[in-house]
Amino acid sequence: MLGLAAAGVLVALVAADRADVPAAARALRDAHPVWLSAGAAALLVWWAAWVLLHATSRQAAGISGGAAELARLVPLALGAVAVNSAVKSGGLAGVALFDGDGRARSLSRGRVHAGYLLALAFTEVAFLVTLALGVVLARWNGQLTRGESAAVAVFLVFLVVRGAALVAAVRSREALRRTWSVPARLWDRVRRRPARDHDVAAADEFYAAVALLRSRPAAAVVPLVAAVAVDFAGVAMVWTAIGAVGGGSRPGTALIAYAVSAVFGIVGVLPGGLGFAEVGVVAVLVSAGTPTGVAAAAAVVFRVWEFWVPLLVGAPLAWWSRRAQPVDAS
Repeated sequence: MLGLAAAGVLVALVAADRADVPAAARALRDAHPVWLSAGAAALLVWWAAWVLLHATSRQAAGISGGAAELARLVPLALGAVAVNSAVKSGGLAGVALFDGDGRARSLSRGRVHAGYLLALAFTEVAFLVTLALGVVLARWNGQLTRGESAAVAVFLVFLVVRGAALVAAVRSREALRRTWSVPARLWDRVRRRPARDHDVAAADEFYAAVALLRSRPAAAVVPLVAAVAVDFAGVAMVWTAIGAVGGGSRPGTALIAYAVSAVFGIVGVLPGGLGFAEVGVVAVLVSAGTPTGVAAAAAVVFRVWEFWVPLLVGAPLAWWSRRAQPVDAS
């Protein structure tokens, strides 16, 4: 499955110029084992950062726990990464795993949701920093085309508006309650149900968690660092992918490629940004002077680490996590 998917992406990326297919195939065949090992290490760091992010975000939301709690979070966090990759949900699909685990352990549903949403908020802040660094570096080096610049600018506006709405909401409990219940109210309209009150306990818990962070800003440091580590481990995966297929050691280009591919993947219509993220990597590498075949090979290696391996590892963990929960908690 992995090989067929990677081959399909490779063919799609170089279909416009078939002469590059043999070059891409050779680059993959001759991939340097040292660089590949470094990429595998970056993937392990990426996974660990995700687990740490969820653990510290849950602590900020009032769910305490030591080493046992951290170990319990490993399949949940890795499973959530896989679920969020397989489903186009803005990162919200993974909360189902945490929700089921919380109900099985009689944890506050609001605190569980608050911890997950805090982790999601930290990832957006961290990516905004990473994207800004990538855009500045790309513009400085002239590696960003006008089309890519326009796409990034639109996405930045979206992030800023979304962040401003969130900040406005968490400053007022009532505003957050209204924002929180918007999806349920819209669903009621679609189903032509009469107006009714909706459960806002989770919104209140999230508001309390954010209020705690405002009173103790230091509690946000570790989860924010973990979120930044997720992105920088992703950059390292691009960097090592480029090196593995003979593209040289180019950390700056890797940062730009990671940022652009993430934006393309987010705005893409397919789950996990399939096709779109790969095109983002290739576009940046080619604009930096990398041969198309080598750029396509680097994109395939990067996506194997960043998408396919996490999906193939996390999907069974997500299934196991759900199976391990009592039937009445599912």
